[in-house]
Amino acid sequence: MGGGGTMSALAEPEVPGEEDPRAVLLASVRAKRGKLEAYLTRTTHRRRTLSNLTVVAGTLAAALTAAPALGGKPVADWLTVTFGLSSPAWRLLCAAAMLCSLTATIATQLVKSRNFDECLSRAQAARAGLEVLEVGLASRSIEYAEAAEEYRGCAEDLSFVDGP
Repeated sequence: MGGGGTMSALAEPEVPGEEDPRAVLLASVRAKRGKLEAYLTRTTHRRRTLSNLTVVAGTLAAALTAAPALGGKPVADWLTVTFGLSSPAWRLLCAAAMLCSLTATIATQLVKSRNFDECLSRAQAARAGLEVLEVGLASRSIEYAEAAEEYRGCAEDLSFVDGP
C-alpha cells in the first residue's frame, strides 16, 4: 500500500480479462445518441411533411371553392366550356376541394395521434442529458454508478425511440 500509483476515486477497478465498464457504458451512451439522432431526424421530417401537407391541402380546398363561390354561375359555366367538361365545373371543383379538405384533416389527425410534439420534446431533452452524460463519462467527472443510473433512466424515458 505504498505511494507508488494512485487510483482516482472516480475510476472503476479493472477486472483482468474484462472490458472497462466505463468504456462499455460510454459506448452504450454513444450508440443511444446515434439512435436518438436518427429518430429526431426521421420524426422531425415526418412532422414537417404532415404539417406542410395540412397547410397546402387546406389552402387548395379554399382556392377550389373560391372560384365558383366568388365568380358564381358565369365562372362555373366558363370553366365547364373551357375544359370541355361533361359535368358542371362546380361539381368537380367541390369534389377536388373535398379531397383536399379530407387530406388536410387526416394529416392533422396523424400529427395529433402520433403525439409528435411530445415525443420530439422528450427526445430533445434526452439528447441533452445523454450529451452531458457522455462528457461526464469521457472526462471521468461522474462516478460510474451515477452514470449507469442516469443512463438507465434515459433509456427508459426513450423507450419510444426503439419502436417502429
